[in-house]
Amino acid sequence: MADNSAQEKTEKPTPRKRSKAREKGQVAKSAELAGIMVLMAGLVSFLLFGGFIYNQVRGFLSYMLANVAQQEISPQNILGMFQEWCYFLFVTVAPVFLFVVLAAVVFNVIQVGFMWAPARIKPDLNKLNPLSGFKRLFSKRIFFELFKNITKLVIVGSVSYITVAGEMTNLSRLGDTDTMATVIYLLDVCFKIFWRAVLAMLALALLDWAFQKYNFEKDLKMSKQEIKDEFKQIEGDPHVKARIRSLQRDAARKRMMSSVPQADVVITNPTHLAVALTYKPGDMDAPQVVAKGANLVAQKIKELAYEANIPVIEDKPLAQALYKSTEVGQSIPFELYEAVAGILAHIYRQNNRQHEMLDATGG
Repeated sequence: MADNSAQEKTEKPTPRKRSKAREKGQVAKSAELAGIMVLMAGLVSFLLFGGFIYNQVRGFLSYMLANVAQQEISPQNILGMFQEWCYFLFVTVAPVFLFVVLAAVVFNVIQVGFMWAPARIKPDLNKLNPLSGFKRLFSKRIFFELFKNITKLVIVGSVSYITVAGEMTNLSRLGDTDTMATVIYLLDVCFKIFWRAVLAMLALALLDWAFQKYNFEKDLKMSKQEIKDEFKQIEGDPHVKARIRSLQRDAARKRMMSSVPQADVVITNPTHLAVALTYKPGDMDAPQVVAKGANLVAQKIKELAYEANIPVIEDKPLAQALYKSTEVGQSIPFELYEAVAGILAHIYRQNNRQHEMLDATGG
């Protein structure tokens, strides 16, 4: 029972799970909402550039009708006409095309932000699995997609019927109007149908967006075991971390031991503690601890000090105070200045006497 509860995906997804899903291109996105927004942008663009398009088409048709009889039919002329038509088409639809493309980019960025997911275009053999495909046939997504498609048909049909029914009186009078007025009126009715259908389907698109977001959050949910496993991956296995800490301590101890030969004095307990000090007048405000240790480490510090002819002074209270109050690389506390200064002064006097004796004997 406990194992089942651990495997149930009841926990909210972690930021790392969300980030990995985004890298794979898995985001809460409604294609319906983006499509409706693009359609609305197309309608707005026609409203903005409709006059321009109308003038372009009228001017082009007038030009073609005025000059078509005068042009000689030849391969060169046909190629030139084709190029002319292509240029006309490009100039005419370019504003609408750019407006719609910009709208598509903007509305997709609003939904999911800027995203680069190469993994999305990689082939996935699991999608070719017939068993998985059969399961998807009876999933909630498929039923919701079916519901959306049926609803869209109902919306378009209902809007078209209601709009045309409301225009029946005007439609019956079209026989008394000229051709241009009839065309303009019919285009206006078609625009009404299109615009009303798009607005009606906007509600459906918002519903689809809510469903996609809900489904996405549900798919991202994690079990308690998955959260524990992810935490282990991020923080590392406890045994591995302990081994890394051990290696780091060994490396730090080796660096510390390598500093002992540069010390000026080693203060001992005498057997349990050892603290190595150095002092460089002008470079340091106070003596610093370059190495310290207890028991076996203390013995090793003393051995290195003897090998390097570093003075080893036995002072139990001072050794204990230095060991407890100062870490490696730190300056000694102010209250220990006098005691350490006395020891260093004694060592300096001894070193000076040795130098004087050597100079007197010619050594």
